Amino acid sequence: MSAARTNLYFVFLSATGVALALISNASHFTREFQVFALVILLLNLVGGLLAMARMLHAHGQTVLYIQSINRIRHFFTELDPAVKPYFTLPVHDDVAGVVESASRHPSLWAMTVLPAASMATLVALVNTFLVGAIAATVYLVLGGSAIMALVYAGVAFVIASFVIWGLLFLELHRIRRRLVIQFPPH
Repeated sequence: MSAARTNLYFVFLSATGVALALISNASHFTREFQVFALVILLLNLVGGLLAMARMLHAHGQTVLYIQSINRIRHFFTELDPAVKPYFTLPVHDDVAGVVESASRHPSLWAMTVLPAASMATLVALVNTFLVGAIAATVYLVLGGSAIMALVYAGVAFVIASFVIWGLLFLELHRIRRRLVIQFPPH
């Protein structure tokens, strides 16, 4: 369900991008269009932040489910150790066991390979570009030049990258720390 919401966000983002392109051609990039574009960009950013938060929540649930399935496999190997060679996925509920199907190295970055987190990282990237576009548009609405608008866009992009990606990795780290490990490898 969260993936469907994120896909809906990308559809909305694409549709507003096309609409802005068509309207900018018709309006010859007037100040009214710039204000309209600013509102649309802000709406897209709010939608992107909400989509990212939803995907991170879904990622936390996915990690919990994977850990639970690993525990079930572990239970079966305790009942009958002879079945272990038949399991292709991990039987341990630690971080390595959770991410092993996506990556052999249990790092924080490996957590981004799992589906919901990878969608969250994609939305985070889009959000950083939106912040840059918003900064440039605000500067243009206030009467600034196009060259300086690009400078403001670049600075806003860099700052937003630190903030948004920092929040994303903090949440991934929090999800990782919340794992309650009952069956680590020996």
